Formats: sequence, structure tokens, C-alpha cells
Amino acid sequence: MVKKTVKGVGKLDSLKRKIRISSRNLIMFLILFVVSLVLYFVSSTALFKNLFGLLSIIFGFLSLALLIVLLVFLILKSGKK
Repeated sequence: MVKKTVKGVGKLDSLKRKIRISSRNLIMFLILFVVSLVLYFVSSTALFKNLFGLLSIIFGFLSLALLIVLLVFLILKSGKK
């Protein structure tokens, strides 16, 4: 028995899954960025200040990269329709 396949439906579902994953990762890294930024301002020891400063920079860049990826996926999704 031959199954009928519809082209494009699988790609759209895959794109929706990628958008969901990238948005969850973006939210997680934004939360980590804010927490590390708050801990940077709260900490008094130079070691912790440097550690949380470095972590906030790393999480900030990762959040920015994930935001760009999410925007690209949303542009691709709007182009498919």
C-alpha cells in the first residue's frame, strides 16, 4: 500500500520545532544573563565580580546569537506562507 505524502508539511513542522527550541533556549540564556548580571552587581569579592562579569558577557552574546537565529527562522516561516 502506497502512502500519500504532502511536500512542504514536514518542512513547516520542522521549522516550527526549530522556532520552539530556539525560543526556549533564548529565554533560558536571557534568564541566566539577568541572574549573572544581578550577581555581578551584588557580589563584593573581586573574584566573584570577575566571574559573574565574564558569565554575563558570555550569556549576553549567546542570547544575542539566539535572537538572531530566531529572527532568521521567523523570516523563513513568513516566507513559506
